[in-house]
Formats: sequence, structure tokens, C-alpha cells
Amino acid sequence: MITVKFYGLLRRRVKRSAVDVAGDGQTILALMRSAETAAGGTFLDELLDTDSGLLTGTIILINGENVRFKSGLETRVATGDRVDLFSPAGGG
Repeated sequence: MITVKFYGLLRRRVKRSAVDVAGDGQTILALMRSAETAAGGTFLDELLDTDSGLLTGTIILINGENVRFKSGLETRVATGDRVDLFSPAGGG
């Protein structure tokens, strides 16, 4: 299992702090789609643009490492990994 944790406004949207998802060898994008199903609600629109790219300000960490410095949404995950999802911060 891979633990997917939600932070900030994203946590309020999915109404839970984490979900466990099977996904050894999947890309982070595929894992997030599975996590969305496991969470019982949508959240990918908070993290991705219409072309399935990361929105500016989205932070996705795998075991503390930012996917932007790896292979982006094509980064692979493994059993036992922890994925932290942060939506872009709002403000004004």
C-alpha cells in the first residue's frame, strides 16, 4: 500500500487526512487517480491543469522529494511510499 496524505485546503475538500492505495510501480498521476476514487470525491482539478500538467504552486512529495525534481507526473511509486499532496495556496 501507498499512503496518500492531503494537506491544507485539499484536506478540507476531501474531508479526510489520508487514504491508502495499492499502486506499486504506477506513475504518480495514476496513483492520484486511484486516490481520488478511494477518497470518494474529486480533487485532481485542484492540482492539475486541463492538459494533466501540474498547476503552478502544486506540491507533490514522494517520501519528501518533490516530483518536479524527478520525472514529474511520470515519477513511479512503490509499496511503502508516502505521497504528500498540497494544492496551490490561495490568497489575495
